[in-house]
Order: sequence, then C-alpha cells, then structure tokens
Amino acid sequence: MHRHPSVLAATAVIFGLLSAGPAAAQVDAGPCAARFPDSTFEVEAAAGPVAVYGSGVTQPLLDRYASDWKELVDVVQGEMGGLDGATVCVFDDQIPLDAQALGWARGHFLRAVAFGEEQLVVVSSWLIAETPDAGRSGLLHVAQYQVSGGKYPEPFGNEVKGWYRNRIDRTVELVHNAFVRQNTGLSEPWQPFPWTVGQMVDPLLWNPEFGYGGAGDFANYAVANGGNGVLRDPLNSDLTSLDERWRQSLFDQSGAILGGSRGWILGLSMAIGIVLLGVVMALWNRRQKEILEERLRDLEWLESQVGEVERAAVRPSVAVGGGRRNSRIGSSPTDPGLDGDDRDGPPSDGSLGSRRDRVSRRGKSGDDIFRHPRFDGDD
Repeated sequence: MHRHPSVLAATAVIFGLLSAGPAAAQVDAGPCAARFPDSTFEVEAAAGPVAVYGSGVTQPLLDRYASDWKELVDVVQGEMGGLDGATVCVFDDQIPLDAQALGWARGHFLRAVAFGEEQLVVVSSWLIAETPDAGRSGLLHVAQYQVSGGKYPEPFGNEVKGWYRNRIDRTVELVHNAFVRQNTGLSEPWQPFPWTVGQMVDPLLWNPEFGYGGAGDFANYAVANGGNGVLRDPLNSDLTSLDERWRQSLFDQSGAILGGSRGWILGLSMAIGIVLLGVVMALWNRRQKEILEERLRDLEWLESQVGEVERAAVRPSVAVGGGRRNSRIGSSPTDPGLDGDDRDGPPSDGSLGSRRDRVSRRGKSGDDIFRHPRFDGDD
C-alpha cells in the first residue's frame, strides 16, 4: 500500500518521542544521585522544602506527585518540623537496591523505603495510585526520626501517621465517631494502651499497597489536649494520662445519658424489669380468674344437688287402696312392684343427697316385721 511521505514522517516522529521517554538530559539530583550513582534522574520538582527527583518518569507525573506531597509537607513543617532538606526519589518501576540485604523478603519487589537518618524517601511509581501515599508515609517517617533524634516510639509514631492521613483524607470526624460507637454497650472504658513501647526502625521498608498509619484518633486527642510537643518529643510527654482521658472521653460520649454506657445499661435494665413485671401480673390475674371460674362451677353443681334433694323430700307417698299391707307377705323377694310404704325408709328408686346415696329396694327398712299380719285390716 502506498503511503504519503508526510504521513510516514509524522509516524516516525511520534514513535521516536514515545520511545525516547523523558528527556535524556540529567539533572543534579543531589542525595538521589549519591544513593543511586548508576541511575539517571531526568526531571525534578519541589514539594515545599522537599526536593523531588524522577528517574524514568515524565515531568507532568512528577509534578502531580510533588503537588500531592506539598499539602502534607506544609502541615508537618508547621506542627512538627523535620523535613528541611528532605528528598524524594521516584523510579518508574523497580528500585535499584539490594532489598534482601536491607531485610526485605526474597522474591518480592521493594516498592518503598525511607532512610530517616539520610532524610531520603525512595518510591516506585509501578502502581501510580499508591505512589502518593507511599511518599507521605516515607516523609512522616523522616520527620519523626529527625525531631526525636532517632528515638521515636513505634506505636505512637504509627498513630501520628494515621492522624495526618485522616486529615489529608478529611476523615478525622468519621474515625472519631467510629471509635465512639465501639464503646457503646461497654461497662467500663477500654484498657490502657502502651503507646511508648517499641522503637522505630530505620530504614523503613513497606508495601504501599497495604496502606499506612494507625487509627489516628488518639493522636488527634493528644495534640488537641497536650499541644504539638507530643509530636516532637512523645517520650517526655504524659501520654499515659492523655490515653486515660481519651478512653474515658470515648466512653462518656458513647451514651445519651451523662456517664456513658453505664447509664444506658441501667435504663435498659429498668425497661426489661418493667416488661417482666407486666408479664408476671398478667399471668397472676389469669390464674386468679381460672380459680374463680372453678369455684363458680363447683357452686353451681352444689346448688343443683341441693335442689334435687329438696324435690325428693316433698314427694308424696304412693296411694295404696284397701289399707296397709305387709310388704313381706304375699309378694316375692324379687317382686318389681312398688312398695306402698315409703315413709319409714328411703324413697323407692329415689335419691338422697347425691348419686352415691341411692339405696336399693332390698336395703329398705324392715320395720314392718313388727306389724301383725292382720294389722292392716283393723280400722
């Protein structure tokens, strides 16, 4: 296919620019060139008092990193200091260091390292999105190392890093509210935390992909109540007292009633007690109603039995024509006929009191045995 000469020339120019990458001219990289004499640093920028040099990266990208770091550098310099003369070296990919000799795991690429004593931070831009945080973490390490003379406690130092991170990300209040919610329901404040145990190591090696810094809420409280001195000299600051007051403050803020969770638990206990009392009273009233209904049924049954007895007591005797007769004479013991004399014994086939009081005919009183057989004929 035939191509126009101008098109071919333009293509060649673009290809040459892309392959050339950054400008070949080397800048005076100072500490970066001294640490990495075999590397070429083509671009440079500034983040306040911090110098930034790039190897294999473009000027616009390096300027973007420097702009991101300047926000942190300005705040740290005003509150803690320690970044005058600091330097950041940015590589496009791998950092040309013997990582294993520094203590890094074999087989893993080293993406970030900070030399506190040299005030030097070295990062890789292999993961562009992680490079800004890598630089911030390294600069905070350098600042803390410098202001403490290399004697900065690691737990509190990590907490300070998290506090500055929260401020850059605008999440200080969000983190504090999360800590308050974690105290809800507790019966007492958290146990003390040993902020001053452990010592900062140098150089610091880390993986930027996993973030940096602690929670940051205690550092926020400590600086607000103890001043910036706790940042410059934490070992000679009363962090123990500040920690106790911080934990108590979180505990008190966790409840709607003054006193925190203790008042909340008391209110909940009272509410549960009221509910249980209502349930017990309802069950007791139901049982009393059942007992009353049982008594009323028993009373109705007794009244029915008394009425039956009264009806049986006033039943008239059976009339017998021709006078009285001897019940034992002229009749068979099994005679089913009615007995004409019910006045001296229980009523024939009747009831007395209840069903259990029935008396058979054979159980009738035998008082007629004393009567003369002809007594019925005498008028």
